Amino acid sequence: MENTTLEKKFRVLTLALIFSGALNIGLIAACVFSLWQGKQAGFSVAGLAKGEKKQEAAIQQILSQMAPLSFHELISFLTNRDPVEEGYLKRDLALAALVSSHHFNLEKALSSLPSQRRIVTLGDEQKIELFPALTDDQFAGIIRFAYEEKWPLTTQGIFRLLTKLPEPRDPTLVQALLVTPEFHAVQVLFQKTDTPQDPALLLQLISEGNWDILDRFSREQQQMLDLSKERRVRLLLGYLSLQSPTAAQLLMKTDFAFASKRLEDRGAMDLIGLLKEKTPEGERLCVELLRSPRSDAVWQAAGACLYRFSGEAIPSPFDLQAAIARFAPAPVPIAAAATTAKEPSPPTPSRPATRVREHVVKDGDSLWKIARQYKVQVADIAQLNELEKDRIYPGMTLRIPQ
Repeated sequence: MENTTLEKKFRVLTLALIFSGALNIGLIAACVFSLWQGKQAGFSVAGLAKGEKKQEAAIQQILSQMAPLSFHELISFLTNRDPVEEGYLKRDLALAALVSSHHFNLEKALSSLPSQRRIVTLGDEQKIELFPALTDDQFAGIIRFAYEEKWPLTTQGIFRLLTKLPEPRDPTLVQALLVTPEFHAVQVLFQKTDTPQDPALLLQLISEGNWDILDRFSREQQQMLDLSKERRVRLLLGYLSLQSPTAAQLLMKTDFAFASKRLEDRGAMDLIGLLKEKTPEGERLCVELLRSPRSDAVWQAAGACLYRFSGEAIPSPFDLQAAIARFAPAPVPIAAAATTAKEPSPPTPSRPATRVREHVVKDGDSLWKIARQYKVQVADIAQLNELEKDRIYPGMTLRIPQ
């Protein structure tokens, strides 16, 4: 009886162990299967990312091949509907290359900018815009615009083409730039001077600079219209920093006082260096600088320029007083004037000759101060010395009525 009971307990224990082992095997199998599924999912994501890179590389490769093509070669691709990747056709990539490499005026071709734009970066960090979802009708309009317009370019494209072409420039290309908002901004600024400047001179100024300075100026004027004298001077100084001879000419014409009085010595010397041909403004500037209390370097540069204008050799060593005597002599007093062969008529008894004395102008002198010192009228000093706009300078000899 006792043996039977033990046998039953043994069977129950055996069944329990078998069940427990089966359960453990099942759990282990489930864990293994779960891990295997996770690895499969990981392989799938990696494969997708690799595919995206491959597709992006295909777009970049075609764009890199299209970028060096000519304008007309790219236009011929605008009818090519061969698929590339990501839903783009070859015509989409050709349009992107036209806009980025040749400054094609897409906004004017479509009468507005496309609502959807995407950026692709090429290997040299060049960013190119793609324009997805353009319709067949839009591409037809783009092609028609490209063939019908003489210069289907943005202002930047017209500017770059104009600065690359030699003289004489195509009149239609010049006219295309003259009607742009960027040129209009420059023209309006110079219309506010006493003597509005010729558009041809302003065009020459722009062509001696770069696109960045013109684009930045135009954007600033759009945000806050500034037609002040200071704004004009800042623009000309920007072009002077790029060694523009036309900027030097315009600065002397429109803001001579700034050019002769307020420019630092380095700027004054740069300005003199841009005076290639003799002009009344250039000669006057050098004379003013020669008379001014500037540095030796400015005096020598101004004197050398005046000697060059006169076709004379520059003395070595440079003699400031000799240069002043040659190009900027003080007015000659009446008593020192040379007599002519003909005897002068005797003075009319009713208008006796004016008695005069001399005054050598010092730093800080003004006509008002001198008139007060000698107790005479400013107008009498100006009339007697034939002064224009009350301009005097140190070292100048004035005649003072008694």
